[in-house]
Amino acid sequence: ERGKTASPPSAAALRLTLAGRNESKLREVLDKLTSLPEYSPQSIKIDVFVADADDVDALKAMAARTRVVLNTAGPFSRYGTNVVAACSSTGADYVDITGEVGWAGEMRTRFGDSAAKSGARIVSFCGFDSIPSDLAVYGAVRSLREARTKKKDDEQEEEAAATQIIQAKCWHSCFGGANGGTIATAINIPVDVNHMLFDDSTGKLRPVPFLMDDPFELVAPTKKNDPRINTWRYKAALAEWRNQCITLDTELSDFGATVSAPFFMGVCNAKIVHASAVALNYYSPDNDVEPFTYWERFLPAGLDLTRYLNVLSVIPALSYSLALAAITATLKIPVVGQKLVDLVVPPGTGTPDWVNEMGYSDVYAEALSPSAGEPADKNLVDRGTCRLRFEGDPGNLVTAQCVSEAALALVHNREELPSNSEDGFGTPAQLLGDTLLSRLVSSDVRKVTMETTVVETDRRYKWERIGTVVAIAGAVGYAISCFW
Repeated sequence: ERGKTASPPSAAALRLTLAGRNESKLREVLDKLTSLPEYSPQSIKIDVFVADADDVDALKAMAARTRVVLNTAGPFSRYGTNVVAACSSTGADYVDITGEVGWAGEMRTRFGDSAAKSGARIVSFCGFDSIPSDLAVYGAVRSLREARTKKKDDEQEEEAAATQIIQAKCWHSCFGGANGGTIATAINIPVDVNHMLFDDSTGKLRPVPFLMDDPFELVAPTKKNDPRINTWRYKAALAEWRNQCITLDTELSDFGATVSAPFFMGVCNAKIVHASAVALNYYSPDNDVEPFTYWERFLPAGLDLTRYLNVLSVIPALSYSLALAAITATLKIPVVGQKLVDLVVPPGTGTPDWVNEMGYSDVYAEALSPSAGEPADKNLVDRGTCRLRFEGDPGNLVTAQCVSEAALALVHNREELPSNSEDGFGTPAQLLGDTLLSRLVSSDVRKVTMETTVVETDRRYKWERIGTVVAIAGAVGYAISCFW
């Protein structure tokens, strides 16, 4: 970005170091970057540093000479641990693009104390997973709280800022390819069935099994094991399981209902949003409202076309779900799945440029809070919404833009960031918040748009729309039967 956007003459040039284990390949990339017409040595200076992921001393030397480490080398459970350790001990800030929840939770447990002492900020999940989901929900919650703050006097602003959120929901639509490394990481994520089914400390069967990991896996250790959130924990776990089904949604259309499929990154993104919910007080177990739950859906036909299709959006939703299930089952076949990946998209392969340019990501989030006007009526809510739209392939261009802006926020806007967490670890929304959202929306690299709305005292459940759905389905069924 500094290469494309002119910096003030008085501003010091940004120093960028390309680090990796192969010096010749690093210098190839360096030569490509410095030969770009956008490159300006007055705005950015680039050098290289050789460090292997297993060389602890080299990684510490690397972290000690920089302010922010941006890590894109996965699988992170294999190559990222020593990098996090080096940043935590030296005080260098850290961002990455992992989607490995279990590994990130382990990093917080192992290195939280050293990061707290050094002052480092360790922010994982800064790529397509999970900045769009995390920031869209954050934007929806922020718009809702700001609307209530405007109605309050100064003495009540703190109360408005603590508006309790009972549900957040994201609908994703996107187009793009998948990199070989991403697929290899996904099919090799370990599944600990015992941890999913049984409590690690007591050995007792969990009331609700975890979906891969604890819904609060990424929450600060001092809050993660607080017995007051156990009820919330299992309600969140149940919502994650229910989120794996095709659902009928009344929120997206002015009449009838639309149909959505489970989002393939929902299992990961839910853990990040839950961690933000705890850290940013979306919900507190001390309040007498229903526990916060998070839903993440996918619209294969896109948001606008799904609204137009209404209940007929069941066709693309069902088709996508069946195709995804078939692909996932095939890739999970022992030996066969790995052979297919190595043959078709081996690690190191990427998507074609034309796919990268045609790609996009569109996420629409909604946050619900008990209505401030009628708190006694549980069917009345206030709705805050946020729609974020990104240009480019989600796994490549969107990820690159998100993680780069996260790193640049730590470099250029550190004084404007929210206060650090108790152990230096946190989610993008928690540790980067408004600053990152502002950087993305004002970016000159690729356009990112944000739209927010607030609807007050709205009915949460619109059951009468089910009648519209039945009528539409009946009319379509009758027309098909007549034609047949």
